[in-house]
Amino acid sequence: MPSPDLPIHIDDVPPQRWDYGEIGATRRKLGAACGARRLGVAVVEVDPGKRPTPPHSHGDEDEAFLVLAGSGLSYQVSTDGHARTYEIGTDDLLWHSAGGDAHTLIARDEGLTVFVVSEGSRTNITYLPRTGQFWLGPLWTPSDTAHPFEADAELGPLDLPDPTPERPPTIRNLAELPVEEGREGRLAYATRGVRTEGLVLAQDEMPPDTHNTELHFHSAREEAWFIRSGSGVARLGEDAHPLRAGSFWFAHENTGVGHRVEVGPDGMQLVTVGDLIPGDVAVYPEKRTFKPARGVELPY
Repeated sequence: MPSPDLPIHIDDVPPQRWDYGEIGATRRKLGAACGARRLGVAVVEVDPGKRPTPPHSHGDEDEAFLVLAGSGLSYQVSTDGHARTYEIGTDDLLWHSAGGDAHTLIARDEGLTVFVVSEGSRTNITYLPRTGQFWLGPLWTPSDTAHPFEADAELGPLDLPDPTPERPPTIRNLAELPVEEGREGRLAYATRGVRTEGLVLAQDEMPPDTHNTELHFHSAREEAWFIRSGSGVARLGEDAHPLRAGSFWFAHENTGVGHRVEVGPDGMQLVTVGDLIPGDVAVYPEKRTFKPARGVELPY
């Protein structure tokens, strides 16, 4: 396993393969490869015409999806059994709150690649309404039933309603979202994304030869970065480690060493994710300041 503090590349993460009836997908668990304690981060490639999972809803875990490539449908079904589908494509951002509607994705003919982040569950309970089962971590109940993916396959294809033309507020293209941007010297950002109660997923369009923040670390929060395009370095204290398209860098909480992403001469599309932990403090060791809350920075 790579060092938990250093960048890895998606190609270095062993794929996990699923093939059950309509379910056909490959997942690379980036967060687990870097020793994440809570934050779940993965890239999932869904086969053409297939879906990655049965429809499901997490008991206490927000999750978000960024479509990296391809197109397909978001399938959602409410607790009263009302199913809907929505067209999705590259640069669409989808988010699902804990305990909300059950959901899955269906790929079109060109397949579908999504970047997935989840805040981490305290109970590891997931409900699968189609099969009437619950995941309980790696186990499921009722325990005398087939594996949930096998049970889903035995039910045959999903009955897909025609796509609803108007998408809900929880599905938005990056271009539709407001941008937070600014620049002061080499410090620059142009961020669009989503912030739920439990997590954040955002994409920065970084100009060449800039960095996205001062050197810092978090007291309680896990955060990570995925390089969608461009190149640069991962700065960890005085050390620099190369980044390129497909690189992934994970930062554990309370390391005591400042970190930041520094962008090279060709710019960078930088995806940032993190869990939102109450009481987290961001510490800036070079400036000798800390932020106990958004917009509040104090010396130490």
